[in-house]
Amino acid sequence: MAEQARAKAANAAAAKPFKPALLLILLLPVAALMAPLAIVLAAALIPTMVARIVDTSPNRYLTYSVLSLNVVGSLYFVQQTFVLGNSLGTVTLVLQDPVGWLSALVGAGCGWVLFLGLPALSARMAATQSALRLRRVHRDQSTLINDWGPSVAGDD
Repeated sequence: MAEQARAKAANAAAAKPFKPALLLILLLPVAALMAPLAIVLAAALIPTMVARIVDTSPNRYLTYSVLSLNVVGSLYFVQQTFVLGNSLGTVTLVLQDPVGWLSALVGAGCGWVLFLGLPALSARMAATQSALRLRRVHRDQSTLINDWGPSVAGDD
C-alpha cells in the first residue's frame, strides 16, 4: 500500500506542469532585445499583476481572465510602440497616451466583470433551466392524469 502511494507521488512529480522560472529564462533574451516593448507591456499589465496578487484560488481564474483581456487592451500600446519606433525614447511618448491607458484598463476591467459576473449569470441560467424542467414534468404529470385518471397520481 505504501509502495503504491510512493509510486503515485513519483508519477505526480514526474508529470509536473511547465515551470514559470523556465519560461522566464526563455523570455529574458527576447525582453532584452525588445526592451522598449517589454517596458511598455510591463507598465500596461500592472492590473494583471494586481489580479495575480489578489487571486488566492488554486486555479487562478481571476488572473487568467484579467490577463487575457488586459493583453488585448494593451495591444494599442504595442501598436504605438512599433509605429513610433521601438526605441527607449518613445517609451515615455507611448505611456503618456491616455487612450492607451484607457484601452488597457478597460480590458482589465472587463476581465474583472467577467470573473465577478459569470458565476451569478450561470447560477441564474441553471435556476431557469431547472424551473423549465420542473414545469415540463408537471405538464407531463397532468397529461398522464388526464389520460389515465387520478388513480395514477398516487397518495403522496
